[in-house]
Amino acid sequence: MAKTKVSVTIERSVLERIDRVANGMTRSEIFEHALKSWLHERRRHDLEEQVAAYYRELERKEADEDRDWARLSAGQIRKTWR
Repeated sequence: MAKTKVSVTIERSVLERIDRVANGMTRSEIFEHALKSWLHERRRHDLEEQVAAYYRELERKEADEDRDWARLSAGQIRKTWR
């Protein structure tokens, strides 16, 4: 995948700590890994927000039906793992 050079400014103490624990990784690898982790966390958080919004908008009957399906599937999973 193509790479793009960027410049970032961070506290010196943070960079010194990164360098101490780099374990053979380059700064670029560390920053890329950190940013990918941040993006992954953002996606997870956004998905959690969407799921929460969905459940907040359910009407009573839909919420009851969803709860019933959850109980049924949990029971089937328990039977499968016995």
